[in-house]
Amino acid sequence: MRETFKFAAKVVGGPLVGLIIDGVETASKSIDVASDEGLPSLREEAAKQRIKMDFSQHQARVAQELAIAKRIENAAEVEIEEYYDDSGKGTAGLTVNAESQTGSFGFSDENRRVSKRVYRFKGAAGLADETYSQSEE
Repeated sequence: MRETFKFAAKVVGGPLVGLIIDGVETASKSIDVASDEGLPSLREEAAKQRIKMDFSQHQARVAQELAIAKRIENAAEVEIEEYYDDSGKGTAGLTVNAESQTGSFGFSDENRRVSKRVYRFKGAAGLADETYSQSEE
């Protein structure tokens, strides 16, 4: 049943879903082997997996930007709107009054998040498609 589900997910989701499923299986097996060897080995394997995930996330962002650039290049009309403001601030304080032997502690934070990324690609500029590929070395 499990193999059938994985096969169906790979067929429906395409090659990207297949890569994700294979990657999760490989990571899970590595963690299982490391957990049998003890805590230091498990910590080392977890650190390796974290580095691999960061690298894969970076590659995915690059691939996404390349795909967007290619669509911009091939579109007859492009409309782009981008807004980013991920600002935030926080404060903490401690007040002590020695005369009355009282004190107070407080903190506050303020978070503002504005994110909008809209792309609209209309028409085709009549250019031939090129394929960009990226591999992990």
